[in-house]
Amino acid sequence: MKSTYKKRIFWAVGTVIALCLCFILCRFTFIESHGSYQYPVLLLVVGIVTVILAAIFDGRKVMISTVVGYIGGFALGIIFNVDGVDQGGGATNNWWIIWTISFIALIAAGVIWEVISKCISNKKRV
Repeated sequence: MKSTYKKRIFWAVGTVIALCLCFILCRFTFIESHGSYQYPVLLLVVGIVTVILAAIFDGRKVMISTVVGYIGGFALGIIFNVDGVDQGGGATNNWWIIWTISFIALIAAGVIWEVISKCISNKKRV
């Protein structure tokens, strides 16, 4: 029983470290690409909360998809962002929308992957 908890903690700590490394990369290294100081922190907090919940429910696939979603969503946002002008003449950009939707979609995919995997695992045991 203790072994299971140690594995969960190990996975959670490793995933949080990976998320923090991705955060440092996105927030400090590529700041010239996006110019946002606060948004990477917000998504990091969402990612850490997701990892903690996944650790409680033993969802390693969710943890993996959270890290992939954070860095993958950032990359998709940088690749596909579009600059625009709003009706008042202010500059707009959809980078943060692409990053958020990609991040949430990959977390959701990880949850679905985890549920399907556990259902298949339970059917094999029966």
